[in-house]
Amino acid sequence: MGLVALTFWFAGVSVGNDDPLFHGKPESEWIKSLKYSDDQQVKEWRSYGEEGVQVLIRGLEHANHPGERAYRQFYRRTPAFLMRWLPAPKQDSTRAKRMELVSLLSSLGNDATNATAIMIRTLTHDEDASVRQSTINFFTGSEDEKCLLNQLPAREKRKLVPALIRGLQDTGNWGLRNNAANALKWIPEEKIVVAPALVTALQDPQPQVRLLAAQALNRVDPDTAKKVGAVSVILAVAKNPDDQVAARAISGLRNFKNEPDAVVPVLIELLESTNTLVGCEAVWILEWSGREFRSYSNSVVPALAKAAERKDNVGRYAKVALKRFQSGGDPTKAIK
Repeated sequence: MGLVALTFWFAGVSVGNDDPLFHGKPESEWIKSLKYSDDQQVKEWRSYGEEGVQVLIRGLEHANHPGERAYRQFYRRTPAFLMRWLPAPKQDSTRAKRMELVSLLSSLGNDATNATAIMIRTLTHDEDASVRQSTINFFTGSEDEKCLLNQLPAREKRKLVPALIRGLQDTGNWGLRNNAANALKWIPEEKIVVAPALVTALQDPQPQVRLLAAQALNRVDPDTAKKVGAVSVILAVAKNPDDQVAARAISGLRNFKNEPDAVVPVLIELLESTNTLVGCEAVWILEWSGREFRSYSNSVVPALAKAAERKDNVGRYAKVALKRFQSGGDPTKAIK
């Protein structure tokens, strides 16, 4: 056991002094000067192209210290009576630097796709929850169908599933659970293991996580989402006293057009909300979902007409939505 401990200990010692120059300065100096979440920095590194991405990849590799990480894990699992015979583990001194690196690589988006392999390893193996949380943004950055995660081959997605499910179950970091739920919706190929994890997450104590879990489940496995009542989770979050949370929940209802019996009455009710952000979201969904909700015209048209009398943004948007809905909800049909 002592030999194993020493092996881990010395594995954390850096060997060699490979520090190539990049634009006339050692790479280590560039990495040392990085900042967290800096727009000007992102612009600068984007101008360096693939050569700059490789510098950042090497910087992240050097900051990983897998030997030190393995020894910390080994030490924590060692029986107390044996710990006194072992050297104390080194502290995780590069956490902040790893955060800066994964944040910058995530911000570079499609310009940093060659960093995919190391970002998969980081998400899978990094010991810090905040680093893993930030790494997920690399894969989901654009928040739409064009995001990197949705473009990855199925075999690459499969590598991420265990790490994302562990993140979804991390009780100590709801931000990590939030990002993991958001990422899992892009992996419908693995619904056999992803769907059960998302069903459990519908009970998460954080409303934001419940919301994203419901949306992800509806995309990954619509039949299961309907069976377990994922839409009811969103409807409950839509009544959250936090205006921003409520508005995001209402926006999520646009993906539940296949359950109009549950959705339409809530949207009609929300048209009267004193929160203009919430009211506008309700108008938007009714406006662009007319085809699915056409059979509810007897309820929707009077509600939109009433909302159109308001003297705020809800009223202005409702006037347009009313015309569009009455035209059959066809977004391509001109409104005069």
